[in-house]
Formats: sequence, C-alpha cells, structure tokens
Amino acid sequence: MGQIVSLGNSTIPFSESFNMKLLSIFFTFCFSTAFAQVEVEKDLRVDLLFKNQEELNKKAWLENNRSGPGFRIVVINTNDRQVALDVKSRLMRDFPDHKTYLLYQAPNFRIQFGNFRIRKEADAMKIQLAKIFTNNLIIIPTTVEYKPEEEPVQ
Repeated sequence: MGQIVSLGNSTIPFSESFNMKLLSIFFTFCFSTAFAQVEVEKDLRVDLLFKNQEELNKKAWLENNRSGPGFRIVVINTNDRQVALDVKSRLMRDFPDHKTYLLYQAPNFRIQFGNFRIRKEADAMKIQLAKIFTNNLIIIPTTVEYKPEEEPVQ
C-alpha cells in the first residue's frame, strides 16, 4: 500500500521506500551542491598576456585614431525626421567629397556637414551652402575625422 507524505499544505502519495530514498538523494544533492565551493588557480602568465594585449590595443588605437579638433556646419535642426533625411540626401548628392552626419537628440534631428580642420575652410563652405539652404547655418567647433594624408605635423 502507498504511503501518504505531507508537504506543507498538500499531501503526496508515495509508494514504498524507493520513492523516499529517491527524494532523500535529491535533497542531499541539492543542498550539497548549493554550498559547494570551487577553487580556481590562475596561471600567472594570463595576467602577462592581458597586459601585452592591452598595450597592443592602445598602440593600434593611437595609430588608427584619425580625429582631432576642427569644425562642422550645422545645416538644419528640425523635429521632422523626413526633412532631415531629405537635407542629408541632398548634401550627399551635391557634395560627395564631404561627410554628412545625422544626429538625433529627442525630439530634434540635426544635420552636421563636413570635417574642417581650419575655420576658414568651414567659412568658405558655409558661403556655398548658404546659396542652397536659406536657414541659418552655424559653424561649431567639434572633434572631426580626417584622412591620414591630412594628419597634423607634430
């Protein structure tokens, strides 16, 4: 005949001692693994490898980082996404040699144009853009990207 075991508010029928043994093995396993500790021995060479990789990454970043101080022209600042995309498309079509950036800061979309290292270059481009875009164009100082051949002399 089966045995009835009470667990909290419910009763569960069990067959003879086999189920009780199984249950005790299960609880023993659960509790013994819950408090088990694992020791990890770290090879000291791992720290050396991480340090070497960090130095290589820094060196590669410094060699490939092609940015510095410069200027961009803010062409439009609008809350209409489609208008901003239309302006960006026109700039990319009319001035393929210059980069165009679409920035979003809720709720406004801003189109920035160019990577000018010198303010005079930005002023000259602003005059050209003023013929196309009648809104107020603003030249802002920012970090710009530049090509390797345009790197500053250090």
